Amino acid sequence: MKESTLNKGWVSLGAIGLFFLGKIKWLLALLKVAKVGSLLSIFVSLGAYALVYGWKFAAALVYLIYIHEMGHLLAAKRKGIKTSSAIFFPFVGALIALKEEPKNANQEAYLAFGGPLLGTVAFLPAIPLFLVTENPFWLLVITLGAMINLFNLMPVHPLDGGRIVGVISAKLWVVGIIGMVVYMFFRPNPLLILFFILGISKWWNEFRSEITINQRDSVIESNQFGMEQLEEFAAATEEEKIRLVNIWNMELSRLHGKLNKMKSWHIPLFDDDKLKEKQRTEVKLTIYRSLLDAANSNEYQYGPTDFENIGTYERIAATFFKEVQEQTKIRDKEKSYYSSSLKTKVIWFSLYLGLAIFLMLTSLYAGDLMEQYKTSLP
Repeated sequence: MKESTLNKGWVSLGAIGLFFLGKIKWLLALLKVAKVGSLLSIFVSLGAYALVYGWKFAAALVYLIYIHEMGHLLAAKRKGIKTSSAIFFPFVGALIALKEEPKNANQEAYLAFGGPLLGTVAFLPAIPLFLVTENPFWLLVITLGAMINLFNLMPVHPLDGGRIVGVISAKLWVVGIIGMVVYMFFRPNPLLILFFILGISKWWNEFRSEITINQRDSVIESNQFGMEQLEEFAAATEEEKIRLVNIWNMELSRLHGKLNKMKSWHIPLFDDDKLKEKQRTEVKLTIYRSLLDAANSNEYQYGPTDFENIGTYERIAATFFKEVQEQTKIRDKEKSYYSSSLKTKVIWFSLYLGLAIFLMLTSLYAGDLMEQYKTSLP
């Protein structure tokens, strides 16, 4: 099997894979209905690969992908995280959906590492089998196993490698993105474009996390202010209530005028301060509207207080409180998600690098041997 033929084969896999990715929603809906969706998807993938590359290649590929995905499932089970069954997509791979998010990057790395680790174990028996029998089929299993798991270790999100190095440093994603660009240059593959786009998107979101956290801070502070204002309003005299409502109306008008003068678009990095100010203004506007809705619902500003009709007032107060609790929880998780100790970073770096080097050497060695057996490969 010549290298050019292999390259064309992988390009074909990528092109066909992109077609199936466009139909993923339809496929997911179909397989969700079927009680044996996971098993059915395995046979569908097996048949699809067999039609293009033959049964031996198909059996080896599906086996290796299956064990790889089982590694993720076992890791998730050990951490008590519920998942869906593995669903296979022809010429794309397989998908396992987490039913809950990992608590931190360390846990995410653990889930991600399970795939390549068990995937590597899956092809290890083929090494002595090939050495004893010299059957080229076992060489194919070794080569495919090394390539699949090594590719998944590329430090680009959402590949396993990207999820693993995240606990070491999210800056390593840049290295992975550059590496993927170089890889695409020498071995063009349409499927890589998708991973490249997803990787860029994830890196950009993390790089711009300050903006997201700033917006959450604005929401928390503004809702806390709203809670304080409602407490003051509830304890105020009728005259003080009217004064507060007038102040809220004036602030609402002022913020509207301020927002109208702001740009509707901003250049990232150059206009960050302006973007943050716009976010704060929009949040404050929402709070003042809610305060006025609460006041109007009880007719506090002009008529006698009606404590029998406080549904809207209580709902808005509860909304303020709930928003503070939820946004604080999300913000704290976002701030600490990629934080880890030096010991944790060193352990993951050693595990990641060790497995990557082993797979790289295995892939190179098996690739050289394949040249010798190319005429008898399945």
